[in-house]
Amino acid sequence: MKNAILYVRVSTDEQAKKGFSLRDQEAKLLQYSRDNGMHVLQTYREDYSAKTFNRPEFKKLLEYCKKNSSSIDELLFVKWDRFSRNTAESYNKINLFTELGIKVNAITQPLDLTIPEQGLMLAFYLSIPEVENQRKSQNVIAGRRRAFKEGRYVGSPPKGYSVGRDSTNKPILVPNNDAPYILEAFELMATGVYNLREVFNKLKDKGYKSSKTAFSNMIRNPLYSGLVYLSAYRDEKEQFIEGIHEPIITRMLYSKVQDVINGRNKQKGLNHKKVNPAFPLRGFLMCPKCDKPLSGSISTGRNKKYAYYHCFSPCDIRIKQEDAHSWFHHFLRSISLDENAYELLVEIIKNEFDKINKQNKVGPKQREKLKNLEEKLINVQDLFIDGDLTKEEYQNHKKNIENLINEVKDRQIQFSKKKEVFDLYKNGLKSMQNIENQYIKSNVEFKRRLIGSIFPEKFQFQNKKVRTADINPILHKIAHFTRVNKENKKRDKSQKKDLSRCVAGAGLEPATFGL
Repeated sequence: MKNAILYVRVSTDEQAKKGFSLRDQEAKLLQYSRDNGMHVLQTYREDYSAKTFNRPEFKKLLEYCKKNSSSIDELLFVKWDRFSRNTAESYNKINLFTELGIKVNAITQPLDLTIPEQGLMLAFYLSIPEVENQRKSQNVIAGRRRAFKEGRYVGSPPKGYSVGRDSTNKPILVPNNDAPYILEAFELMATGVYNLREVFNKLKDKGYKSSKTAFSNMIRNPLYSGLVYLSAYRDEKEQFIEGIHEPIITRMLYSKVQDVINGRNKQKGLNHKKVNPAFPLRGFLMCPKCDKPLSGSISTGRNKKYAYYHCFSPCDIRIKQEDAHSWFHHFLRSISLDENAYELLVEIIKNEFDKINKQNKVGPKQREKLKNLEEKLINVQDLFIDGDLTKEEYQNHKKNIENLINEVKDRQIQFSKKKEVFDLYKNGLKSMQNIENQYIKSNVEFKRRLIGSIFPEKFQFQNKKVRTADINPILHKIAHFTRVNKENKKRDKSQKKDLSRCVAGAGLEPATFGL
């Protein structure tokens, strides 16, 4: 009686799509063994792809055959594609089993490999599954690339996204609970104040879970800005395609972060080192000679220590820390609103809203118009039901009337939201009161964010004056308004109703503030 080893294999996709079963294969092999008077020594069951022989159960099978080759006559499987889908490796393994004195065969595709002509059939049986694998692989690649070209990301969702379904029930990325962390990470990186490690640690402290490597890859992924990356393939070049998923960040924010990471903004004073609380202006102050960012350090004299913002050789520009800080506090006072200025600005904004409301007010005439339109729509429907209008005429009339109704309703909605917008203005101006005290009491991170929002293009400090080519235009207007308001109060405190003198004029020069 001959001894046999049985090998059954199925991959997950084959079992789901083609109905292959380990149990079915094993039953056929056991029946074959009984019919041919063979004794089964071992049965190995594999749930693995046949692209290579790097399979757990096959490795055990091979090890068993090497140790017990003298007692094994045949290795049996149902079909040759259960043995392998790789022609070259199959011949190597068949030769190995032959050297061990073990015959390899498929019970539904039996071959006598001692006959040369049977070798052609073996080549056929082995090559067909390999060709099928290659064709399947190309189809998968083509399908994935077609999806990418349509703006549809295919693959495991990156951090911040989950897989949802669109209106056609196709998979689409949708932001999940990690999306706010992603947005905050990009916003922090865009400031240029923090490096990747610092941003990662900040988010980690808030509950964000990821590895440093994954976080580094995430911050460079254009997918978050709405772009899908398609790699180069054959004659096609790599490209970025507008995705159909919802972006977590803006394209501008993504671009700014990449500039920071790639170091293209280093000349503008971006500082990725730990910020010294004693020098909040570090990186924002520019050298008047070489236009490079000033550093900050403390030197020890005979009796005390001296703090300076300074450049490096050959400029050797030094500015006393207290001079720079004194100027900045003076500037904050210039844009800080007192109670009177706050009330005046609120009144100006209120007057502007009143003008808009008068122009777009939804009164009795508008309500009557809406009522008439709704009645017309009902009449048109009745005419269509009575057969006085064709379907095409009814649809045209209906569409025109509904458009008019929507216009009236939109105006009503806009009018109702005026108060919400006005309240936003009031709250925003409220935050401008005592802004100097807010700055003094805040930590260095808040201070630097505030400085960056005021001076997006940095500034220079020279001869106790600061000159900047660009200041936040809103703050520029507030500073001008505060100055004009103080002048008006000195001239005539009773002319509160004449608000026009407090409105900033057009064509303001770049700001210059002195101590």
